[in-house]
Amino acid sequence: MGNVVSLFENEQKDEEKPIVLLADDDPSIRLMIRHVLEDENYEIVEAEDGLDAIRAVEKQRPAVILLDAIMPGLDGFTTCQQIKDRGYSDIPVMMITGLDDEASVERAYDVGAVDYITKPIKWAVLKHRVRTIVQRVVAERKIQRLEYRDSLTQLPNRLLFVDRLEQALTRAERHRESLALMVVDIDDFKLVNDSFGHEAGDLLIKAVGDLLSKSLRRADTVARLGGDEFAIVIENVNGVEDAISIADNLTTVLEHNVRLDNQETFTSASVGIALYPDDGADAGTLLKNADTAMFRAKENGRRCFQFYKPEMSVTAMERLDLENSIRNAMDNNELVIHYQPTIDVHNNEIAGVEALLRWQHPEKGMIEPDDFIPVAIESGLIVAIGDWMITTICHQLRVWKDAGMENPNVSINLAARQFKDGNLTATFIQAMDKYEIEGSELTIEVTEATLTCSEGEIEATLNKLHDMGVKIAVDDFGIGFASLTNLKDLPIDVVKVDEKFVSGVPDNEKDVAVVTAIAGLTRGLKLKLLAEGIENERQLNMLKSVGCSLAQGYYWSKALPADQYEQFYLNRFYNLG
Repeated sequence: MGNVVSLFENEQKDEEKPIVLLADDDPSIRLMIRHVLEDENYEIVEAEDGLDAIRAVEKQRPAVILLDAIMPGLDGFTTCQQIKDRGYSDIPVMMITGLDDEASVERAYDVGAVDYITKPIKWAVLKHRVRTIVQRVVAERKIQRLEYRDSLTQLPNRLLFVDRLEQALTRAERHRESLALMVVDIDDFKLVNDSFGHEAGDLLIKAVGDLLSKSLRRADTVARLGGDEFAIVIENVNGVEDAISIADNLTTVLEHNVRLDNQETFTSASVGIALYPDDGADAGTLLKNADTAMFRAKENGRRCFQFYKPEMSVTAMERLDLENSIRNAMDNNELVIHYQPTIDVHNNEIAGVEALLRWQHPEKGMIEPDDFIPVAIESGLIVAIGDWMITTICHQLRVWKDAGMENPNVSINLAARQFKDGNLTATFIQAMDKYEIEGSELTIEVTEATLTCSEGEIEATLNKLHDMGVKIAVDDFGIGFASLTNLKDLPIDVVKVDEKFVSGVPDNEKDVAVVTAIAGLTRGLKLKLLAEGIENERQLNMLKSVGCSLAQGYYWSKALPADQYEQFYLNRFYNLG
């Protein structure tokens, strides 16, 4: 790939006028050839000897070389050999000479010539041969350029970018300079695609590419690596402060309003930075580390930049190992469901049960959901896990119903990604039909944060499921960002007050005030209130006094495997507990 950069940089010149390099020590021959080719719309570059020809090749990258075999200093054969040895084997060489013996002809082809024209020159033949070769070379180069250019933004693609980065690293090493590699990723790009469509997404990518190109120096390299990810090489960076200034400017420039599909949307980007030589001495390492830093910028709230730190690689590897372990856990049936009872606090009876995912690791034992669910959501594995949970829970419900257990309503927690990437309605219908489960026997729990991710999309799914009889509960209420509009307009049946507030009652006045306010709100909207995390009778009595009708907590039971929950149920049913 040694000449990818020069190929790309000479693109415009190739398209306007292909260059023909004419190397001959006889000025009269050069004059005659120039005269013969002058009406072919070529740019003729002349060289008086072999060394001059080599320099012209490196500077101009011609479409064809007409090379005299007999010249002072470097003869044509040696010149041709050196041109090929320097990486320009794709440039065709036509040898022109008065030598017509078989050995000279063989030598010309051995050193890489594609044609051999003897003197005296037949001008019509020369003109035709040059035209044929130039047309072929121009066509081939156009195809090559498509391989190295991103068709959407017209920026260099990953293949060309890596070549440019490697050459920049060579220069930085030679001159003992620093270099900054920045990876730029558009924030919330999937949301734009989902909301406006892929055509709008393409417009946004083009707009960001233009913004990046216009905000950087001409000498800097901007490329599209793929998807919504760009990369920038900035040479001769004067330390961290210089990189900070550039990155700060980039994040500011990219906070931009873009019009898509007749609607204006706000765009921003997260930037990861790796510096040569501190963060890597080769292109692959720098790209990996800049990418790792970019993901850390995403985790830190987006619309910001982050420099690479060695500990990030450790964290990234741990996350990758965890993601792979989750995949294996699914294949090896290590995921299990525990069930925590929900109690009707007024009659002290079981009103339902919440299904909670657990991971029974063969070596590490039971892994709590907080330790792996976030990775499952981020990686998209939560969609497959969620589908498995819905099917498994419906099957368990069927078992309990056949055993004569009453009030076997089961609530299932759902993440925003399951609404976006999965087909929840179809999954529920299939599982419910298979095990003959009524919608009223299921409850869906969504957090406040989920309700704010994509209201229209999630609302449509919740309405479909609610029409099927499925109850809807808002989990962790009080710690998210849901508006009163969500509670008023969405088909909500139950509000679960977060245990962070429950743990403080009745002693903490602020917690009491929050719980009382939430109770009043749900009562006014005719919604049921469920309190999580009840551990003692004082908490229970306070919550009952403000109108809370449902509760969960260790006061009754922790989450239990299915068989243990059955025993819990039987003990309470026969009043043996």
